[in-house]
Amino acid sequence: MEESGKALQVMHLAADKAATLVIVAFIALSFGCASQSSSEQISPPNGDSANDSLVVATPEGTDTLEPTVVGYSEQQFEDPLEGFNRAMFGFNDVVYRYALIPVARGYNHLPSPVRTGVSNFFANIREPWNSLNHALQGEGKQAGRNLGRFVINSTIGLLGLFDPATHWLEMQPARSTLGDSLAHHDVGYGAFLVLPFIGQSDARSGFSTFTESMITPLEAITDRPQTGYWQMFNGYQQAVPSLLKYEELKAQSEDPYRYFRNQYLQNLLRDQQYQKESETQDE
Repeated sequence: MEESGKALQVMHLAADKAATLVIVAFIALSFGCASQSSSEQISPPNGDSANDSLVVATPEGTDTLEPTVVGYSEQQFEDPLEGFNRAMFGFNDVVYRYALIPVARGYNHLPSPVRTGVSNFFANIREPWNSLNHALQGEGKQAGRNLGRFVINSTIGLLGLFDPATHWLEMQPARSTLGDSLAHHDVGYGAFLVLPFIGQSDARSGFSTFTESMITPLEAITDRPQTGYWQMFNGYQQAVPSLLKYEELKAQSEDPYRYFRNQYLQNLLRDQQYQKESETQDE
C-alpha cells in the first residue's frame, strides 16, 4: 500500500510538470507566431498622423479600425490564433453569464470596507513582485518604496488589510508586472490571446500572468493547492467591476469577440501613448 501511494504521488507530480510544460510551450508558440510589428511604429503612407488606423492581422485577413487616441502612428497587431481565441471566448462567455457574473453581483453587495480590505490584502501580498519588477527595470528607488510599503502595511496595516503607507506616509502604490519588465526591455506584445476565465490578453501578458501565478509570495503563508485557490479568488475579486459591465458591453456589437479584441488593443495604444507622453514630460 505504501509503495502504491508513493507511485501515485510520483504520477501526480509528473502530471503537474507535464501540464506546466504544455502551458509554457503554448505561450512560446504564441510569441513565435507574432511578428515584430506588434512592438514597432509604422508610419502611414500619407504621413498624416491624424488619420492613423489600427491594423489587426488574422487568418481571415486584416481588420482595420479607427484609433481612439490621436496623433499616434499606425500599429499592426497579430491574431494568428483567432480560431482558438474565438473558442476560448465562447467558453468564457458561458462561464461569465452562468457562474461568475451572478456571484459578482452578490460579492458587490458586500460592505465596501470588506471589499476594500480584501483588495488591500492582495495588493500588499504582491508588493515583493512589484519591487522585483521595478528593480529589473532599473528603478531602484521605486523598488525600495515597494518593499517599504510591504513592511509597513504587513505590520501596522494588520497583514495588509489597511493601507497606512498611502494614507499616513503618502507612499503611493506602484504596481509593476513581469510584462512591464519585458516591455521595458523591448519585448513585443506577441499574438493576441484569450485566456480561460481571464479573457483578453496577449502573449507577453499571458506569460507574465502564468509566471507570477507559479512564483507567488502567497506560498510563504499557504501550501498548494490552497495557494491556487487564494490566487483564483484574488483574480476574481479584481475582475468583479469588469464582469458587472460585461453583458452591457457585449450587447453593443454583433461580433462580441471582435469588439472585445479591438477594445483591448485600443487600450494598449492608449497606455503606450500615455507612457510616451510621461517620458517626454520628464525629459
